[in-house]
Amino acid sequence: MWRKIPDWLFYLIIVILIYANSNRASEKIDAPAPPPELGEMLPSESPRDERVIVNVPKAQSGIGTAFAIDNKGHWMTARHVVDSCSEVGINIGGRKVLKTTAEVSPDTDTAILTSRWKRQPLANDLYSDRQIGERGFFFGFPQGRPGEVVGSLLARNRMLVRGRYKSDEAILAWSEVSRTKGLFGSLGGLSGAPVMDVDGEVIGVVSAESPRRGRIYTVTPENLRTLITSYAGNPKPLTLQSYGLQADKLRRDRRIAQVVCMVN
Repeated sequence: MWRKIPDWLFYLIIVILIYANSNRASEKIDAPAPPPELGEMLPSESPRDERVIVNVPKAQSGIGTAFAIDNKGHWMTARHVVDSCSEVGINIGGRKVLKTTAEVSPDTDTAILTSRWKRQPLANDLYSDRQIGERGFFFGFPQGRPGEVVGSLLARNRMLVRGRYKSDEAILAWSEVSRTKGLFGSLGGLSGAPVMDVDGEVIGVVSAESPRRGRIYTVTPENLRTLITSYAGNPKPLTLQSYGLQADKLRRDRRIAQVVCMVN
């Protein structure tokens, strides 16, 4: 013969079940975002690579981003940021700008800045194969203020530069998937910034963007090999949860800094 379950025990069982289910729901919500869907390995350059035409206007004063590439006072930025500038400087904090000399590359959208200011370089990985769909993290000063963007690798393209100077080089195309909260519109000012892989290593330099298509274009790792010495360093892995904090730290340490171009 069945005995009636006491009311207090019945309600206790209900409370326990509700608590258990809420914990499972919380665990699901707080779980990290799934990794990107990776595709095939990035193919080598091909005559069939999509062409991207970029017009570089007449030189004018502006800003960009640079990052330390050794501990001897050398920095890297994009060529179009400093090409034809009367003076180039690195913002080392507040309103303090340290004058530098710039040597632009004739073949890629890169330039080396030389200064008396020495910082620890960023680790790089310029020899590993890249994979379609992998994440890239872009740290710099979009629109002149600290900010960052996350992209997904799409393909290898070819950039044809026209206007102030001409060049023809292979680039990587990324689809933007996330950016700093409150950052809208153009990413101007991010040019010259490092693009880093999930291991926290530099694999390129921001060169151009296509806001209409949601694309960011970067200098290929292959084109950086003769410009940057391989450096393992002690990089911090990057995730969608941690990349903002790591970007802030690199900017605070001035290993990533703002570039100022003055045109008389």
